[in-house]
Amino acid sequence: MEDWEEGAAESLERMTGSPMADALQGTVRIVSLSEPKGRLRYQACNMELILEGPGLDSEPLATEVILDRRYWPKPGMVLRARISRRKPRMIDVNWDALAREKW
Repeated sequence: MEDWEEGAAESLERMTGSPMADALQGTVRIVSLSEPKGRLRYQACNMELILEGPGLDSEPLATEVILDRRYWPKPGMVLRARISRRKPRMIDVNWDALAREKW
């Protein structure tokens, strides 16, 4: 994402009162996750994450994400994420990085 796009997205979030308007750049560390079942390409993955970021106490979070089974994450992986300061349990994780990285 280019700088102007990121700035425009942040301005729009502020104007609409989105809890992500005050988001900080941080990371999520995958602690545990479910295994893919069957052969379906896209599947639900239940995860236990640790949210980490500047000025944020490391906080656990359980979540479910639909992922491409070809890029299934592993425990211990760390991904970039935007984490709301007002509602730290609200996150925007860069799941696309799973397809780009060679773990």
